[in-house]
Amino acid sequence: MLDQINQMGHVSILSPAMKWCFKRRTTQILVFLFTGLLLQRAVKVLNVTTAYRPTLETVFGGRQQAHARRHVLLWTQMRSGSRLTMHLLTSTLFSVFTEEPLKGREQEGVNASVSFLKDISMCRFAQRPDFYRSWIYGKQNEDNEIRELCSEEATLCSNPAMMEALCQVASVNLIRVVAVDLSFATPLLQDPSLTGRVIHLVRDPRALLTSRSKGQGDFGTWVLAKGILRLEKNPALVCDRYRRDLTAARSHLRQFPQRYTLVRYEDLALHPQAEVRRLYAFMDLPYTPLVAHKVAHHTLGLVDEITSTHPFSTFKNSTATVFEWRGRLPFTEVERIQQVCGDVLQAYGYRLFTSRQDYENHESHIVMPLRDDSWGSHSSTHSLIH
Repeated sequence: MLDQINQMGHVSILSPAMKWCFKRRTTQILVFLFTGLLLQRAVKVLNVTTAYRPTLETVFGGRQQAHARRHVLLWTQMRSGSRLTMHLLTSTLFSVFTEEPLKGREQEGVNASVSFLKDISMCRFAQRPDFYRSWIYGKQNEDNEIRELCSEEATLCSNPAMMEALCQVASVNLIRVVAVDLSFATPLLQDPSLTGRVIHLVRDPRALLTSRSKGQGDFGTWVLAKGILRLEKNPALVCDRYRRDLTAARSHLRQFPQRYTLVRYEDLALHPQAEVRRLYAFMDLPYTPLVAHKVAHHTLGLVDEITSTHPFSTFKNSTATVFEWRGRLPFTEVERIQQVCGDVLQAYGYRLFTSRQDYENHESHIVMPLRDDSWGSHSSTHSLIH
């Protein structure tokens, strides 16, 4: 792979960095596996049952790492670039993430959803056996480190108590939430037993709606379009969700200014290193060479064309593809979306196009500074975006 990258003419200085990172990745899996085997031995010695779950205190004599159990909620909507963002935010050694745990549970209400998210944040997998099985063995599990660990040591993953202990020593435990409004995060931020942070990811509604619609490409009619309900392609309903989330965001920014931040997908795609560095500082995590390598690998387009053009791929030339939707969405549709989403576009700092000529001029900027009147007097947090 390194030889292919060099032949492509990319900056050669990446090669030693990538070699180093590949070694670190192997080390990560070995550490993961060694820790699991150590805990497995502890389970046998302590005769652990389902009534007793090993913790860091019991296994390591009360010496708990300062970084353990950092909870991060990536709150967003479907087709907002959250899969890419999730992978970038879990690029550190020994991280854990779960995807859309509330999917299919939208009707259970706030209390049930909050309780469920708290259990996952606290690594209480034994209390959620159905979720645990789907997380470990389900087809949607994209946590490659967990999957590789389970393939190496199946007995470790078959015991939720063991995985709980591993989860508790992770540098970050990230949960991607798509199914419910941002207001559901309020009780979690208010809970004194959690130290969670919320990263609120948004994307231009015009781009989001384009991504949710049918598309043609090398893959024929994208399977994506078949899995999206008609209501999820309705601009009015989509932007109602944006408005509700905006109300919650203002409240979070006022009450929890150090634990809530906004990130626009466009900023992340155009300035990946700077934005990921900012988000790692927000999460109180170091921005290491390993993280820098993974950011470059995901956003510089250093993969084959088939991989980079797949609609679900997280490996793309992000600066070249972030505004591709403008070539697929006709101006008549832009006008229709802007009629019902104009206030949302302005609130989140997206330019309104007033003419076909303006829209078809790809030199015109789309991402604008956030307006103070949309975010109140707390714009200092969001000034970090630019």
